[in-house]
Amino acid sequence: MTKGDRQLLLLLVVVSLSLLAWRTWGFHSSARRVRVVYDGQVMLSFGLKANESRTYQLQLPGGVADLEVNNGAVRISPTSKHFCPERVCFRTGWIKNQGESIICAPNKLVIQIVTSLEDGIDAISR
Repeated sequence: MTKGDRQLLLLLVVVSLSLLAWRTWGFHSSARRVRVVYDGQVMLSFGLKANESRTYQLQLPGGVADLEVNNGAVRISPTSKHFCPERVCFRTGWIKNQGESIICAPNKLVIQIVTSLEDGIDAISR
């Protein structure tokens, strides 16, 4: 192994560790919001706080879904099989990071965690 190979290997290790640290600890916005979208329309949107517990009932064609909020995380509480036959949305579990989502395709339901910055302009071009 030559000196150049060692330098390249060290550079790759440093870049990899930096990206891992940034993904794990960096830039978590405190202004996280939960957006509940049904059939392309926003049906519910609220701020996500760390020390908060509440439940929302979502009326959907397949039945009633309970959206559970606890300690800065969100999930759909398991209910009857008639609401969601495959139960994928229940098995997704808790989501808490920006960009994560719960999707229930049979009921056309999407629950996303977004930042308040996504509601505004993200770029301007001339």
